[in-house]
Amino acid sequence: MRKIRFNKSHILLWVILALFASAVVVGAVALRAESLSMQLKTDRPINILIIFEQGNKPVSTQLLMFYASKSKAALLDIPANTAVILKTIKRMDRIDYIYKAGSPKNFLTEISSYLDIPLNGYLLFNEKSLSTMVDLLDGLQLFIPSMIIQEGEAGVMLPGGAVNLDGDKVSQYLRYKEENESEGDTLVRRQKLSIALLKKLSDKSKYFDDKRASATLAAAMDSNFNAEAKKMLVREIAKLDADSILLQKITGIYRNVEGQSLFFPFYDGELARDMLKQTLNAMNASNVASSSSKIYTVEILNGTTERGLAARTAEIFGSFGYDVVAVGNAATLDYAKTVLIDRFGDKEALSSIAGVIKCTNFSEAAEYTGKIKADYTIILGNDFNGRVCVR
Repeated sequence: MRKIRFNKSHILLWVILALFASAVVVGAVALRAESLSMQLKTDRPINILIIFEQGNKPVSTQLLMFYASKSKAALLDIPANTAVILKTIKRMDRIDYIYKAGSPKNFLTEISSYLDIPLNGYLLFNEKSLSTMVDLLDGLQLFIPSMIIQEGEAGVMLPGGAVNLDGDKVSQYLRYKEENESEGDTLVRRQKLSIALLKKLSDKSKYFDDKRASATLAAAMDSNFNAEAKKMLVREIAKLDADSILLQKITGIYRNVEGQSLFFPFYDGELARDMLKQTLNAMNASNVASSSSKIYTVEILNGTTERGLAARTAEIFGSFGYDVVAVGNAATLDYAKTVLIDRFGDKEALSSIAGVIKCTNFSEAAEYTGKIKADYTIILGNDFNGRVCVR
């Protein structure tokens, strides 16, 4: 039998290759912090998914978009049951179908592709890490209309009113669903949890001056960033004014498909993609001096004979974060062109509002004799196709 001989030079070669591979991995990880730092220095937007995971599935997914230098940010809720064509498996299903607990790489890919927006990464909280994070931050301030008691294997017991919830109670808040609560209301309530977390990070921003405290907070959340990049990211997020973050939502309808409720975005997601592009453009065009936390109010009137047009358009503006305070019919229903009436005088805001439906026809407030109900009034004309104004 032939005796096997080991060549010492081969062993040395394998050691060198192993060391080289380790150096490549370490270098790739280190570049994450360097890459994030460069993005901040060049004033590019940071797009991060904040994922709350329970039962190995994302019960709440929020897209946080912000410009660090401009103190501008927006938060978009992404329903887990959004119906999309999943590119990774080449079929239609709910977007969380391909979610892998603790490793949402494919999930990020699908969301990035569907919304047509580059994602820098994610911050992931499972039940344990969320509870730890909240306790490190001394609880979260939330408002619960009345006491909630739900019995069962995963029982819920929450106090009513403006309360400070500890980590365990926050997990319960995330888990429960009120009787007769709509899917939309559930998403809004969970988005409030994200805002409460961001607000508390802002309140505790001094923690990031302490290396030990900063490292402890960063360790309490999972992410595809390394430790240094994660601390840098959360430090920047903590600088945001949580009260002025623009809350947005994807509008659509729920349908029952093969026994499960699926959410179908309007215009197959085109509206959501337009919304994100316009939001990023608006944040980039704004500067700190001219920025305002004001949410502009909008009145939408139907100047055509098409029934329900104003109400459907209100859904569009609501998804962009505007406060639609009045919907109704115009004095006459024979408007040939859509008109936007400006009472507030903010040209930047006027441009943003007009961009939502691509309206180019403006009018002075003095030309409108109706009762003043909002900062901006939109009278829909026959040039409006339900989504945009067409020539």
